[in-house]
Amino acid sequence: MILQRHKAYNDFYKSTRNEPIVIYQGSKRSGKTHDVLSRFGEKFISEPHVKIQCFSESPKQQNFGLMADFEDIFFPILKKIKTNGTQKTFKYNRNELAFINISDNIKASDISNSLGKCDLRMVDECNMYSLSTIEKLRINNTGQIYLTYNPWREFWIKDLITDTNFLKTTWRDNQQFLTKSQIALFLEWTNEGLKSEVGSYAHWRWQVMCEGNYAKLTGKLFTTDNIRFCSNPGEGLHNFIIFADPSNARGGDYFALTLTAVGADGNMYLIDSFSCNRIEKVLIAEKIKEWKAKYPVVRTFIETNGEFGLKFYNDCVLSKISVDGWYSRQDKFERIMANFDVITGKTFFVDNPNNREFAQQIYTFRSPEKDDDDEFNKKEKLYDDNIDCLNNAIMAYILVFGELKVLF
Repeated sequence: MILQRHKAYNDFYKSTRNEPIVIYQGSKRSGKTHDVLSRFGEKFISEPHVKIQCFSESPKQQNFGLMADFEDIFFPILKKIKTNGTQKTFKYNRNELAFINISDNIKASDISNSLGKCDLRMVDECNMYSLSTIEKLRINNTGQIYLTYNPWREFWIKDLITDTNFLKTTWRDNQQFLTKSQIALFLEWTNEGLKSEVGSYAHWRWQVMCEGNYAKLTGKLFTTDNIRFCSNPGEGLHNFIIFADPSNARGGDYFALTLTAVGADGNMYLIDSFSCNRIEKVLIAEKIKEWKAKYPVVRTFIETNGEFGLKFYNDCVLSKISVDGWYSRQDKFERIMANFDVITGKTFFVDNPNNREFAQQIYTFRSPEKDDDDEFNKKEKLYDDNIDCLNNAIMAYILVFGELKVLF
């Protein structure tokens, strides 16, 4: 089974057959992950005995990203392949291909004991991991390791790049597989970026999402000009959901809650909000109960990435509050900027005191350009909870309800 690819990928594949580390940097929809999966898939169905592992940081990316992409590529022959949906593995003769979700800082002993030796490995969105984790994955990898990423910000990858193991691609290298609407949007972003000031969002979007380059954002990203308020959301509101971004609520990070719905016009409306960094958890639970009693809430999501989120989720379950856990994928800044156009173009804040106060924190959000240990980021991290909570509500609509559809 020979799959069509752009010449850049074919040439790179031939030239890197003996490279221990192979690195792909690219824009959105540049085809880098698709290319690696297709290479792995061809080895999986043609070589006599090979073990392949593909890693992602987020369970949602594992299930709906990498694994779904592989199934799309090799759908014609999947009937001949044994699939274990629970373990996320495929078996063909003596070959095995597994899709594995791991967190950063995985222990070396865990790699030896649970992952075992491997012939080929891929780490998707490798910028979500520390260099230490990547080195641990290389310990018992007998063949090549492939690293893919979008250039949202600079990280340790520069220490591994050589003259022969690195490929940078853009959407143009994958153009034959894109829709006319996707191509038109890339061209629109490019045109706007060319006319924009360096450091602006339009310039950053062009460089990062279209050209696959690093770029910096300067100044405030969300302002009174692009966060929009309305007095009345109109008719046809549906899919009311609550999203909770928990914290310890003891003076550090804010504990954020949003109540949102989608209108008949296809836009998202922030109906009500709540944000506090000094409050008893029981009062937060009471706010959720209040909203559930007042509005036709269909789902309540609680981000469970950290210990505070998991504890609040368990407390809600014990209190018989119907909730669903939510695992946020990607770097926080990356996932917010990925939905910038939805936040500023398809989201409306119902004008009330709570939402006005909620927006005040959103206006302070900006790109962290310094080291995580400095005072700048310690201060700024206090003010990203509201926008992250709102953005996760958007992701819930996209992934769970199929609303707020985007081209990418």
